[in-house]
Amino acid sequence: MHEVVFLWLLVMFGWRAIFENFDNNIENFIYLEWAAIPVTMIILSRRFIQNEHQDFVEWMGERVLKRYFPELFVVTIASVCLGISCWALLVFLSAQIDADWAYRHWHFAAPTDFDRANWLPNWIVLYSITTIILGPIMEEIVFRGFVLRRLQEKHSLGVAIVISSLIFGFFHLHKNFLGSFFHGVICALVTIKFASLYAAIFVHAGYNAMIVFMERFYGFFLTAEISRIGSISYWLPELALLVISLAAFFWYWKIGLRSLNAAPSALIQVCPLGGKRP
Repeated sequence: MHEVVFLWLLVMFGWRAIFENFDNNIENFIYLEWAAIPVTMIILSRRFIQNEHQDFVEWMGERVLKRYFPELFVVTIASVCLGISCWALLVFLSAQIDADWAYRHWHFAAPTDFDRANWLPNWIVLYSITTIILGPIMEEIVFRGFVLRRLQEKHSLGVAIVISSLIFGFFHLHKNFLGSFFHGVICALVTIKFASLYAAIFVHAGYNAMIVFMERFYGFFLTAEISRIGSISYWLPELALLVISLAAFFWYWKIGLRSLNAAPSALIQVCPLGGKRP
């Protein structure tokens, strides 16, 4: 497990160091770096699996049947709601400490500034490719494919899910650690339930797609008035959503673990990613 995490860090910092020597004035320059990191990790992961004398396609797990798409779609919606409400809670709490710092940290802009922004089509396309396609594939291979698998070989299912999700959240510490942690748990449950990384990629990509849509077309996560982010009344809808989302999360966690406790002790037994085939 630690080898893969170290490799990912090496790839990230390696590409960053390489691109620092290029002209940052190149249009959409940052997306070259954002694309290079996941593509490199996907290629190296495939080679790593082959060196372990495993077939990469089988290692990825079962193909998800169409009849399970509605469940995965509902899970994705629930994950987005939980992510939004966790983000709102963190913004509110940070604003209680220092509203100016919170406004800068969460990269807010005034609604009028957002309305004047000109979102170039090529920028939206490149951002979507890196965020909705490449990013989820890489992160699910790393965190649910390698990290969760190794942890589940040594720990109970619940402990493995929590630890892998904490690691996942740590790598998103600069964004929304709390929401990323819960999202990691949901992706882990989905991975094991469906014995498939494809299921987790579906949920992860859908989550990112909805977030991108809300950001770029409605200014969600991007706009706020600095005088209001510290007011609990401003965040009441999101905080109410947090209560509902947490109730749904713990219900899914309880049902998921109950149905998966009969699964083999290691993810690689019986089927590529363990658990019972749905």
